[in-house]
Amino acid sequence: MRRGVLRRPLAALVAAAAVLGLSVAPAAAAGPSGPAEPHLRSRYVTMPDGVRLAVDVYLPEGTRAGADLPTVLVTQRYWRARVKAGEPGGTSGEAERWTARGYAYVVADLRGTGASFGTLTSELGADVTADSGPLSDWIAAQPWSNGRIGTTGISYGGDTAMLATSLGNHHITAAAPISYDFDPYEDLVRPGGLLIEPRVAPYALLLRILDQAGGTTCETDEDTRQLCARIGLTGLQPRPVDGPDGPALLAAARAEHANNANLVEMAHSGVHRDYRDGPKSWTVGSVGERTDAVEAGGVPVLTRAGWLDAGTANGVLSQFTGLSNTQDDWIGPWNHGAGWFADPFQPARPLTGQEHQENDQRVLDFFDRYVRGDAHPDGTRRVHYYTFNEGVWRTTTRWPVPGTRTRRFDLGAGRSLTDHPPTGRSSVDGADDRRGGSDQLLLDPTAGTGPLDRWNTNLSGDEVSYPDRAAVDAKLLGYTTAPLGADTRVTGNGKVTLDVTGLAGSARGALHVYLEDVAPDGRVTYLTEGQLSLADRAVADRSDNPDWRRLRTPRSYAAEDAEDFPQGRAQRVTIDLQPVSVLFRAGERIRLTVAAANPDSFQLLPADGKAGYRIGWGGDRGSALELPVVR
Repeated sequence: MRRGVLRRPLAALVAAAAVLGLSVAPAAAAGPSGPAEPHLRSRYVTMPDGVRLAVDVYLPEGTRAGADLPTVLVTQRYWRARVKAGEPGGTSGEAERWTARGYAYVVADLRGTGASFGTLTSELGADVTADSGPLSDWIAAQPWSNGRIGTTGISYGGDTAMLATSLGNHHITAAAPISYDFDPYEDLVRPGGLLIEPRVAPYALLLRILDQAGGTTCETDEDTRQLCARIGLTGLQPRPVDGPDGPALLAAARAEHANNANLVEMAHSGVHRDYRDGPKSWTVGSVGERTDAVEAGGVPVLTRAGWLDAGTANGVLSQFTGLSNTQDDWIGPWNHGAGWFADPFQPARPLTGQEHQENDQRVLDFFDRYVRGDAHPDGTRRVHYYTFNEGVWRTTTRWPVPGTRTRRFDLGAGRSLTDHPPTGRSSVDGADDRRGGSDQLLLDPTAGTGPLDRWNTNLSGDEVSYPDRAAVDAKLLGYTTAPLGADTRVTGNGKVTLDVTGLAGSARGALHVYLEDVAPDGRVTYLTEGQLSLADRAVADRSDNPDWRRLRTPRSYAAEDAEDFPQGRAQRVTIDLQPVSVLFRAGERIRLTVAAANPDSFQLLPADGKAGYRIGWGGDRGSALELPVVR
């Protein structure tokens, strides 16, 4: 198992709130009445169905009844706190920073996880989301509470924080989901209908260790021992609740986790977006399926995502275009969790203290406005976004951004990419590109995106790093423009339409496309990508596309719409690119590279790794790249 696998999920276990490293003066608790509350108390809170959730409640020192405190709520998949058996464990750094700001900080183990009772019947299941309602009611009823709650969290905790806004609970007055997955099917586990198989397997093993599902522990075998040692889990357990019965209650709770849902089984069985097996489905954890309820609740949202963090930026743009809620959205040069700087034109590096502080201060200010204070959401919606190869931040209230026009680049003879119709020059095989021609693409099981790509960071928290892709591109089909005569800024969702003829092995195949920058010295820089299981190529009527998918090609990914790819007959295939903002400088070239596999992050289709295609260009059905160019 490679270095750094799955650091982020474990990091989320001990430090997955939105605040890191701020130093602020303690805020005095107001209205003292009666004895002071403990600074930290671990206890159970009972849900309406009788399931008990383990909860840590942090309060500012000296808090008494009537303190009128705003509360930060985090619901955690990866244990709310980890300790050595028989030891109480320390306090949470992010909790201490929130309490220093004058907030109560409440972090709960989700049902079926950590020290909570119950069984997790589905990841991001309906009951998990619903628990945030009564938990918020319980917080609001405490004598120190002002009745206002802000939900936050990173990654899985961000998912649950955002889903909680659909509950219509009037105590939840703001949400700050960080690096969250708006639609887990399209934005993480099966983008383009393709399973991120190499990335899911080790992550799912971690979940089974945390849950002791099927009896899996750190000591089960060499793989589990290595994984636990690598992420610092060896010898640790969830924090028991306070009191002499805490250890026994922990053991009883964890016994109920043994039959938790198996993510690997669902990832493989849930080929299509409409998959359902009892409580397990892709749609149950999708914010896209709850947009009406989220809008009705009216909770203001601040979110942060990285352009190169799986499909989280696509999710933020779906949130912005599909929800009318007050929003303050940030898309920047970050890995998953925003611990690393990730601009492909610069080396990866940890964020500086100042960069962390800037990110964290935005969340604090947002909660001060809507949770400590009672500001009324005014419907203001902004996206702040960073542009690669320029290092400039911009803010917009509209998406696509004003001044955007679609610029079409046609694939042509000689692996050219031109922004005008084919000229009629001949390709190397003598075909006139006014009549059209084609290039052969064979699946290469060695041509991937490397160990530190966008799909890895979402389940590990590793930095994002794409090396020079010139050598990889030599194995694939690359179509490149002439040097650009002027700076060209691309911001938004691009699209690739290919004329594809399937050859042997293509019936259950897939295609991957990469947008790249070619520097004058020949260095090739990855910018973004798209992929598609060819069985899911059907395009739906635009009227059937929900608002949150308005930036995406209308496509259902439903079982009834799936169809084997025909061989020997040309087909039009549309592949969406993940959104990006990048400046192509004058003298650089734009490249579109087409592949039939990405073995580093995706399942091989077909499984034997043998398939071929012809990619057509020119003529009436030529292939093209469409980019959103901003004047």
